[in-house]
Amino acid sequence: MLYPLKEPKVELHHVTEGVEDEIKGLRLCRIPEKLRLTLNEFAQRNAQSAAGSEIRFRMIGDRAEIGLWWEPHLETPITTMAALVIGELQAEIYYLQTGYNRIVIKRYELLPELEMILPQKAYDRELYRLVLPYQGKVYLSSIEGEVEPPYRLKVPGKSYLAYGSSITHGASAWSPTGTYAFRLAQLLGLELRNFGLAGGAKLEPQMADYLMELEGWEIATVELGINVVYDWTAEAFRDAVDIFLDRLVAGLGERKVFVTDMFWFAMDASGDTKSNLFRAIVQQAVSMRNHPGMIGIPGRDLLEPENQTLDLVHPSQAGMEQIAQRLYAAISVHL
Repeated sequence: MLYPLKEPKVELHHVTEGVEDEIKGLRLCRIPEKLRLTLNEFAQRNAQSAAGSEIRFRMIGDRAEIGLWWEPHLETPITTMAALVIGELQAEIYYLQTGYNRIVIKRYELLPELEMILPQKAYDRELYRLVLPYQGKVYLSSIEGEVEPPYRLKVPGKSYLAYGSSITHGASAWSPTGTYAFRLAQLLGLELRNFGLAGGAKLEPQMADYLMELEGWEIATVELGINVVYDWTAEAFRDAVDIFLDRLVAGLGERKVFVTDMFWFAMDASGDTKSNLFRAIVQQAVSMRNHPGMIGIPGRDLLEPENQTLDLVHPSQAGMEQIAQRLYAAISVHL
């Protein structure tokens, strides 16, 4: 957790470092800059996204204003969104445009019936969570209003850690609360730490080492293959998988990591056998490690073809939910 500014008013979840910009504010970083600069080109760019990151606080007054500077990684003009979650329930969606955005958050009077239909489980009802966009760079520019860090509010004691491609990162999800990683964390009752790297999940050993060095998590999912299947040979992929999984096993301890290969995608539709070859490499490598904390889950079991988007790579919103639900069912057997 980070507490920004000289007099902190909020807590930053899943933010490892902040990089100051005199005009834009504090760029929120999921991984250390030193590590980011050692990764492949796509990972270097997309590691700067705030996927799974949140600005958290407790409302004291009736209104707060948070200034966010947002910029996409590509030059194409687009909008994105942040989502306000109070406790565990979504409250508002805020559309962001390139540049400075002023987000006005009002204090909600929570209905007593909420406790009857949905008893509080993982998060305190007074915890305001501004879930940040999963794409582009996010800078925290300003905080106004009577808010304070949620020092004593209830949150899960452990985390769920996700590593993978743009699918894990959140591409094609309708909102930052609609990614399969976010939904799986909700189902597990754990904090989310999303290390999805759109286009950049290329199995770098230093990334595996970093994930294992992190403390406070008990379950991880690792999604492998889609970012390299078109460019790598099977031999190169096998070598990278062996090294990556060896690094995971070396640091795993009593924790559990669930390794998935590729979900259904275009190569399956065309009948290209390379997709199943890459899947077999992943699952054979998991089996060969013979570690009780490393469990393989076939990607084809997690997503039906009709829940793809038009590009036949990224899941639709229904597909994101299907992946989350099926992962939860597969993981629960081992808990």
